[in-house]
Amino acid sequence: MAREGTDRDRRLDTVRSLAIIMVLVIHSAAAGLAGRAPGTADWWGALLWGAAARPAVPLFFLCSGALMLCRDISPRRLLTHNLPRIVCAMLVWAFLYRLARLAGEGITPAGLWDGVKRTLLLQHESHFYYLHILLLVYAFVPVVRVFVRNASRRELEYLLAVWFVTGILFPLLRHFWPFQLVTQINTWYRMNMAYSAIGFAALGHYVRQYGGTIPLGWYRISLAAGLGITFGGCAVLSLRDGALNELFLEGMSPGPALMAFGLFGLILFGRDLPGWAARPVARLAQASFCIYLCHILFQRWFLRLGLSGGASPCVLAVPGMAVLLAVCGWLAWEVLRRVPVVKSYLI
Repeated sequence: MAREGTDRDRRLDTVRSLAIIMVLVIHSAAAGLAGRAPGTADWWGALLWGAAARPAVPLFFLCSGALMLCRDISPRRLLTHNLPRIVCAMLVWAFLYRLARLAGEGITPAGLWDGVKRTLLLQHESHFYYLHILLLVYAFVPVVRVFVRNASRRELEYLLAVWFVTGILFPLLRHFWPFQLVTQINTWYRMNMAYSAIGFAALGHYVRQYGGTIPLGWYRISLAAGLGITFGGCAVLSLRDGALNELFLEGMSPGPALMAFGLFGLILFGRDLPGWAARPVARLAQASFCIYLCHILFQRWFLRLGLSGGASPCVLAVPGMAVLLAVCGWLAWEVLRRVPVVKSYLI
């Protein structure tokens, strides 16, 4: 977590707090989009919330780059401190999700052993993909830091341009004519999603170092363009297909990337939060990892109680469910952070 006491770190806390709320909105909106025909009022409401929240994961990677690429973190510390803690939290929580599933079906020795095997084989909940990628981003930190510290601004911009084309833009364009005709280049030139996350980390460092020289208007344009691409692209393809088409909703695609860049710059260099909001935002940022880890458990529990972001009207149900999940996750963090080992390794 960011050190408290500097204006810039308070702003990064704001980014992380916004990002975790967006994660909750995405997963709440998914219930409103699933099973509904495109074009209904509830579908439009869920899509609006779901599209607007898509910068969530890119924002987390931008924060990681802004924080870690300016620090002298040795490979040894990464291997003995940062990475083991992520792995520990990932495996323990993945197994807890397995136990939760078994609890509904009946816990047996065979079921427990199967849960252990699946956990160790990284057959985890779908939202744990972020942790799998985060391990790779952290592993590359020492190498990326050497480059960004020694590269000129223009060299860093060149790297980011190559990353954007091969890791963000081309993976989307290859689905459309005429790029879909060039099948071999589609395979060779497309950057893998996990490695694209490293580019977001480098972008986070770039914005923190040089973003103050960019007019705020460009960040606003980037945010608006990204939302238009994400919402409009998904709407057009979904209406064409008669079912939800998530191509433009992918986190490593142009729309969410542009939104993340715009929001990150506006938060870092725009108006600061009012004084009364600084403390709760900082606390939410501290709780964000725990909220991320446990919120699906709460979501499934509420679903059994008949509460879902897919309830009508979705335009109200989606944010309502997101707030409810945030409160539950925050309360869970307030309890778990008082347990020494859990505080250090699991949240």
